[in-house]
Amino acid sequence: MERTALTGSVRTELEGKGTLSFDYDLSLFAAPSSVYSHALARLACLLVTAGYDRVTEDPSARARTGFPYTKKGLSDLLDGMGFTNAEINPKAERDEETYFLAYRELLLNGERCDLFVSASIGSYQKTWFSNFDPLGADRVCNGGRGYAGDAEKGAIHLGFADARDYVYTRTRDFILRHRTGKPVKLLITGHSRGAATAGLLAARVIAEGGFGDGVPIEPDDLFTYCFASPNYADTARVDVRDPRFSRIFNVNSPEDFVTGVFPRACGFGRYGVTYLFFGPDNRSRADYAREKAVMTFYFSEYRPARPYVSYKNGNRSVGGVWRVMAGSMGKMDDFYNKKMRLCFRRCTPYEYFRDTLCSFVGGSDSPEDDRRIEKAQKLLIASALDTVGTSRAYRKISAFFVFKQGLAGATGGRFGAEYFNDAHISETYLAYMMSMRAEQLIKEP
Repeated sequence: MERTALTGSVRTELEGKGTLSFDYDLSLFAAPSSVYSHALARLACLLVTAGYDRVTEDPSARARTGFPYTKKGLSDLLDGMGFTNAEINPKAERDEETYFLAYRELLLNGERCDLFVSASIGSYQKTWFSNFDPLGADRVCNGGRGYAGDAEKGAIHLGFADARDYVYTRTRDFILRHRTGKPVKLLITGHSRGAATAGLLAARVIAEGGFGDGVPIEPDDLFTYCFASPNYADTARVDVRDPRFSRIFNVNSPEDFVTGVFPRACGFGRYGVTYLFFGPDNRSRADYAREKAVMTFYFSEYRPARPYVSYKNGNRSVGGVWRVMAGSMGKMDDFYNKKMRLCFRRCTPYEYFRDTLCSFVGGSDSPEDDRRIEKAQKLLIASALDTVGTSRAYRKISAFFVFKQGLAGATGGRFGAEYFNDAHISETYLAYMMSMRAEQLIKEP
C-alpha cells in the first residue's frame, strides 16, 4: 500500500482478543470538524479499541516512551493505514494516562498537510484511584502536585485534568518532532478515562488555538471523538456548552455506569455534544432488541471468546445507582467529608471508593497490593449483603458491582454475568458504532 493513499482496508489481530477489520477513508479530514461525521467517529473508535491491545516487549521503544513495551496489533494497524511514525505508551502512573500518538502525511484537495492522532486509553491499574479523586487529595506525581496544579480545583476533575496535561505535553512534543511545516490536522480521541482526557485536551487546544506558538491549529482542523466519557466539569463554574467546544463529540451508552460519574443531576457535565446509543428507555423495546442483535454480531468478531451479556432491564439498574449517588454524595464536600456506615465503621464516599472499587481494580505490583485487593473484594461482598451496619447508599453501590459484575469480578465471571464490564468496554462501543447509522443516535438534552 502507498503511504500516501487516503483509502484502504486494514485488518489486525489483537493479542488475547479478536480481529479488527475496517475500510477507512482519510479524505474525510478535508471537511470541517464542526459537523459530526459518523465515518470519522467509527475510525476514531477503531483506533482507540486497538489501543487496548495486549502489551508486548519492545526494547527499542524505550527511547521514545521510556518503556520497553509496545502493542503489536495496534502498531500493525497504524502501519497498515500509512502512519509512518508512532509513539505507544502502554503504562501509566496514578496521575498519568496511557496513550498513543501517530503521524502521516495527507494530500487533501491538492494540498499536503500533516495528520496527527492523539488517542488516550482507559484506566490502567492505579489510575483508577485518580478517577475517584476529583480534588486531587491523594496525588503522587510531581511531589503530590500532579500535572495540572490546583488552579481548576472544584471546577474540573483534577484527576482527569492531570491526565489531560500529561498527554498535552507528549502530544505537543510529538507534533514538534514530526511536523513538516505544512498545516496540521489533529484527531483527538479516547475511551473512558481516556475520553475525559480527550475532551479536556481538545477544549484546551481550542481555547489556546493550538499548542503554543510552535503548533497553531485551526478549529476546523481539530477533530474530537470521545467514547464512554464520564462527567468531569462543574457546570455551575464551567460553560461546557460554550459554542467553541460544540465540535467535541461524545458518544455514550445509556447502560454504561461510568458515563454518569459524577451525576448530571448534581450539576456535573462534559464539554461538547453527547450522543446516546439505543436503550430500552429511549427507543421501543422492539427497536432495542433488533439493534442489540446486530451489535452482538460485530462484538463477536472483537471478543470471540464469549458472547455479549446485556442488562436484563436495560439501563434501569445503572440509573438506580446514579440516583443513589446523586441523593447521597452529589457535592464535592459530601464526597470528601460526609461519613456513612460501611460494615459498622464510618467513612466518606471518597474513602469508600478508594477502599473498594479502586483497590480491587488497581492492579497488583506487590504483596501489599494483593492484600489490598483481597480486602476490597471481601468488603464489597460484605457491604452488599449488610442491611444493618452499612448505609443504603454504600449497600446499593456494592450490590451493583457484586451482582452486576460476576460477584465483583471475584470469580472471574464464572458466577454471575459481567454486565458492568460489557456495557463499558471499547469493543461494545465499536460494535454499536459499526451497527448503527448516524441518524439512530440520540442527542442528549
